[in-house]
Amino acid sequence: GATGGTTVNTGGATPAGGGTGGRGGATGGTTGNTGGATPAGGGTGGRGGATGGTTANTGGATGGAGGTTGLGGQPAGGSCNVEPVTPNATAQTRKVLCYLYEIYGNHILSAQEENNDDNGINYVFQTTGKKPAIRAFDMNNSKAPSQCVEHWNNGGLCMFGYHMGVGGSYSTKTDIEQVLTEGSSLNTTFKSRLDTFAGAFQTLAAANGAGIVRLFHEAGKGCTWFWWGMGTADQYVRLYKYAFNYLTATKGLKNTIWMVPLCGSPDATYNPGKGYVDLGGSDTYAGAGNYGPLTDQFNRTVAAFPGLPIALHENGPIPDPDQLKSTGTKWLLFNTWCDNFPKPPSNSVEHLKAVYSHEYVITLDEMPNLK
Repeated sequence: GATGGTTVNTGGATPAGGGTGGRGGATGGTTGNTGGATPAGGGTGGRGGATGGTTANTGGATGGAGGTTGLGGQPAGGSCNVEPVTPNATAQTRKVLCYLYEIYGNHILSAQEENNDDNGINYVFQTTGKKPAIRAFDMNNSKAPSQCVEHWNNGGLCMFGYHMGVGGSYSTKTDIEQVLTEGSSLNTTFKSRLDTFAGAFQTLAAANGAGIVRLFHEAGKGCTWFWWGMGTADQYVRLYKYAFNYLTATKGLKNTIWMVPLCGSPDATYNPGKGYVDLGGSDTYAGAGNYGPLTDQFNRTVAAFPGLPIALHENGPIPDPDQLKSTGTKWLLFNTWCDNFPKPPSNSVEHLKAVYSHEYVITLDEMPNLK
């Protein structure tokens, strides 16, 4: 992790020293135990619909033989009655969320964070011959909106986080009550930052796209390296709800899928509740070359967000797909951090090739048409 001395520049520039805000702080590697739950039902097109982890039909056809009922009332066979929490969500947003439910438990989506460049996706492609299904971006990076539209047009998904400074940098202790007080100086700055964040989704909406919101990442029990995690769990929830209401009601975004991206110590007190959350998440940076499934952490995240798909929203080493399958640890996605994290020693060349060629891992070329 790169907390020490890393500061965010204003005006959309890349943060100094630590890439897109650096890693932020180590949450500690968690070793896997046991776990797992019933897989979701059949998918539509691409990979990910069939039961038992097999590949679904290609070319956009209905996937696989169905499977057992998934989370959120997802029936076998591919039909979908899952509603996004975003009011009046677009058809593309609904389609994306249904797809996430369909593949959850049957496959894991590959994702790669970028640092105002294409180095992540290029390294993965040059090394494996595959590209990640999801590209993840930080709103401090000026290229992020256009990179996202390009990836959406190529058949992929986007995820946006934000190392957001309000009372200084993202690691400066900030008065959250003042941030939430209408008309205060900190509140005005906060809304300006949310306007910037909304701009990326407005750009994506113009391309008829939908994306994943990963705001206020790495909060949780004892995780206090970002200002939004330095307060109480109640303050975190109120901050999240304020952003949700501002972005959906005031800014009118209808193409957002909302994740609560906690640290490696997830806790239900940080869950804003039904009506605000589509996906639960946690993250950790296991030691270099530690490719364990993180089962214990997964189960604790499930407990914090019952009934929702659970994402490993940020990682260093990528969990071994064979271990994910054998332990029933059904992370929805992994998201390898930028800069050197896709590379040795965090991920060996052999491991990266094995991950991206694994039948359990969905890559860009295996995505269905979500437009």
